Amino acid sequence: MTQSTIETQPNSKLLKGILIGGLVGGALTLLDSTTRNKVKRSAIRLKDNSMNMIEQVKENPGEMKEQMVSGVKGATETIKEAINDVENLYENVNEDVIGKVSEVKDISTNALGTAKEATSELKDISSKVVVAGKQLKETPSQSLKPNKKGEKESDEIVTKSELSNQKSISSNF
Repeated sequence: MTQSTIETQPNSKLLKGILIGGLVGGALTLLDSTTRNKVKRSAIRLKDNSMNMIEQVKENPGEMKEQMVSGVKGATETIKEAINDVENLYENVNEDVIGKVSEVKDISTNALGTAKEATSELKDISSKVVVAGKQLKETPSQSLKPNKKGEKESDEIVTKSELSNQKSISSNF
């Protein structure tokens, strides 16, 4: 409600301020001779181009209309081609990137599954080695000779085997 009142009042302070500021700014810029010359040249070119256009429209209105229509059609076709190119690029990138992401996901899932299977197999192997070590430990002691510390070689083999298996299992995680 307030906004429409400001726009319709002929004595609006905002509108007066904008107009006065524009006029003062324009007058100040014209104090510079180079700016004045540029404005003068631009106004002359604009006038000449406008007069030239008006004369051409008067002489050949059909031709000018055709030129305008063909220019608009050409621009429209170019824009349509650009849009098609963008759509094709989007589809190609989308297919390639999404396809590659899916492939990487599948490969990583397969690799994770293989690693889990290998871990499980390593656990089975290590348990078999432990059992084998225990079996060696239970063999008659007279066939084994004691080592420097007075332990039997089979105890040492079993202990080393268990440590080795525990290290390999823990390093897989």
